[in-house]
Amino acid sequence: MKLKTTRFGAVDVDSDLILTFTQPIIGFPEHRRFILIPVREGGAVKWLQSVESGELAFLVMDPRAVVPDYQVELAASELAELAADSVDSLEVYTLVVVPEDRSLVRTNLKAPILVNPRHRLAKQTILERTDYPVQYLLARGQQDPDQKQEAVHARSDS
Repeated sequence: MKLKTTRFGAVDVDSDLILTFTQPIIGFPEHRRFILIPVREGGAVKWLQSVESGELAFLVMDPRAVVPDYQVELAASELAELAADSVDSLEVYTLVVVPEDRSLVRTNLKAPILVNPRHRLAKQTILERTDYPVQYLLARGQQDPDQKQEAVHARSDS
């Protein structure tokens, strides 16, 4: 299948490599089929390109590249949804935001994208029982200070 994209031009897509999301990525309910395109062979960063819209692509990364002890705990129902026996059989990615100010490049550690490469199933989940931040600044290796400040205010209001 030939896919016309805004970032990569025309791309030959092997239909066996298409990921089907069991639930849509948050904020993109009409897009459920994607392919992964490596930025650099063997690198931690990839593009998650929609096969339904050549204009839609997300930059994703392996969160363990910046947080080596990053862990995902899933309920049995989420594992079943992905046709997986364990979290270890899944690839884990987090969405990366690259603003104009490169010192503010960040990734969302709270809502990873999980991929079962064997069955080509994927989903974004929200990790409920962790303190991983939604905005983890890559340049500083820390939670966004504005987000941390908001969390402090929320706790003091309780």
